[in-house]
Amino acid sequence: MRPNITDSRLEQSPHSEQVSAPNRRDVLLGMSVGLPAIVFTSDVWAQATGQSDVRFAIAFPDIPRLWGGPDGGFQGFRSSGYTIYDGLINWDLEHEDRASTLVPGLAESWSVDSKDSTRWTLKLRRGVSFHDGSPFNADAAIWNFDSIFNKDSPQFSAPRVALIISRLFSIAGAEKVDDYTIVVKTREPDAMAPYQISFLLIVSPAQYAKVGNDWNKFLTAPSGTGPFKVTSLVPRTRLELARNESYWDKKRIPKSNVTVVPIADANARIAALRSGQVDIVETVPPDAIASLKASGFQVRSNVRPAVSIWDLSLLPDSPFKDLRVRRAANLAVDREGLAKLHSGAAVAAKGFVNEDSPWFGKPTFKLRYDPDEAKKLLAEAGFGPNNRVKTKVLLASSGSGEALPLPVAEFTQSNLAAIGIDVEFQVVDFVTLFTMFRQGAKAPVAAGIHAVSLPAPVLDPTSTFLRGFKTELVPPRGSNWGYYSNPAVDAALNVAQNAFSPGELDKAIAKVHELLVDDVPYLILMHDLNPYATSANVKNFILPRSWFCNLTSVGI
Repeated sequence: MRPNITDSRLEQSPHSEQVSAPNRRDVLLGMSVGLPAIVFTSDVWAQATGQSDVRFAIAFPDIPRLWGGPDGGFQGFRSSGYTIYDGLINWDLEHEDRASTLVPGLAESWSVDSKDSTRWTLKLRRGVSFHDGSPFNADAAIWNFDSIFNKDSPQFSAPRVALIISRLFSIAGAEKVDDYTIVVKTREPDAMAPYQISFLLIVSPAQYAKVGNDWNKFLTAPSGTGPFKVTSLVPRTRLELARNESYWDKKRIPKSNVTVVPIADANARIAALRSGQVDIVETVPPDAIASLKASGFQVRSNVRPAVSIWDLSLLPDSPFKDLRVRRAANLAVDREGLAKLHSGAAVAAKGFVNEDSPWFGKPTFKLRYDPDEAKKLLAEAGFGPNNRVKTKVLLASSGSGEALPLPVAEFTQSNLAAIGIDVEFQVVDFVTLFTMFRQGAKAPVAAGIHAVSLPAPVLDPTSTFLRGFKTELVPPRGSNWGYYSNPAVDAALNVAQNAFSPGELDKAIAKVHELLVDDVPYLILMHDLNPYATSANVKNFILPRSWFCNLTSVGI
């Protein structure tokens, strides 16, 4: 079941009354929503609705929340975050040939105080307006920080904060210096604070007041400063985004309007693409790639900074509290077999990052397929044929951004069973999984669960390394779901937090990575290549090396 707050969000949107023609998602569902099973071509759809939008099918059962803190992790940021909103610091989504990096957003510059490294000065961009016409300035920025860090502010909402706070674990708040300068304060020195600031999406205080100071109403009528404006939201059906022709970054004014269509089932997404009901689909099933190419569709992929993992519980009731069991599990998995399962759309993982990453370092434990050594380690830990390891894993059926979550889980389950680890799955939708994940392994909802299957982001040094493994960053402040604690890792992370030059930071994170691969607090599986498919008439679709995609350049 989805969180209660979503129930309010899913009430009929006032915007939906503006819709007068059957929408494409309804057509796709056909008789399941009581409509005739008619297939519209792109031309017919444009004639019926007066729209020539680019239609983007996401691997979600619903539109992620639009209140500046999307559910569904970075999957939600892709369609309902950076489309509508800006951060003070943004991500470069314009290039495919290099990893995405931080770029100025609503802040033109940022710098750490030379005398107090817990204070970051941000110079804000002038002349920017929210979609509702109200101005962006320091007051608007501080209002947004207060919505997260000031429990006494009227805009503070615990359900919304729960979706945002774990990405801002080092941030303590912000203060105004002048109309276009603010200081962001951190709890401790942290060279990685700019990465965290990028995940605070800036919403309009004026629009929040206009809808009655009610976040549930803001969900249906959001306002940001981003490249797209929301013109219509029909929950579980579509999100219509119009070009923001007044966008402050003139190079990124969108070429087309975009309609986001949630289709959780992979086969249904591909069917919608083949029938002309959508133009772009994410998370393409590997077994569909060859036939799509043969039929004239474009299939695009790029390195995605992510690794498919099982986040392991290290609590006393978990078999994975023993390093020998964790290493045995990692030696049991045939990662090359997983890559073949993906028909070339994935590569075997050697660590959290690829070996060519400056963060890889020199781990001593080598991830490899060695079931005999795995059995020896289990025996040393007291397990064997008459005392098999029993464990339960939380798994999402779809929506995680992984192309084959269930086949991968079953493949891994079979590998583990062969060495003496029996896995039971608890399968839920991804929003439910992510809600449970944010509560941690000690939460009542996690009783009996020893691992969570999901992709871990490695686009920046904070998202997995810092907030995932530092002892103190357990939920809700961080995402150390399994309550991992290693003094050597904590010490290495402290060094990284004080490494304020890029070269020093890379070196420090490489040391962190070495320690983590040797201690394997995760079951590390593979890196997928993030396949998207588009119709032949889609032009200029940029797929950066990121969790996010660029919808501003795309056109028909």
